[in-house]
Amino acid sequence: MLLAYKLALASPRVRARGIEASEFAVDADRHGVHAVPAIVVDDRYAWAGSVPEAAFVDRVLAALEGDRP
Repeated sequence: MLLAYKLALASPRVRARGIEASEFAVDADRHGVHAVPAIVVDDRYAWAGSVPEAAFVDRVLAALEGDRP
C-alpha cells in the first residue's frame, strides 16, 4: 500500500486508497478480491500479493495498457 501512496504523491494522475476488505465486503466482492494485499487499477482487479517495487510499477503500467499482469 505504501508504494501505491507514493505513486499517488508523485503524479496527479494517480489516486490510491486502502480499504479493509472485511469491512468493505461489497467493494471487495465487486472487484473480485479474495486475498490481500490486492491491487485494483481503474476499477479492474489487477493482482493479489506483494511484489518488488519495480514489478509493482510494471504491473500498474501493464494494467493501464489493458494487459493483465
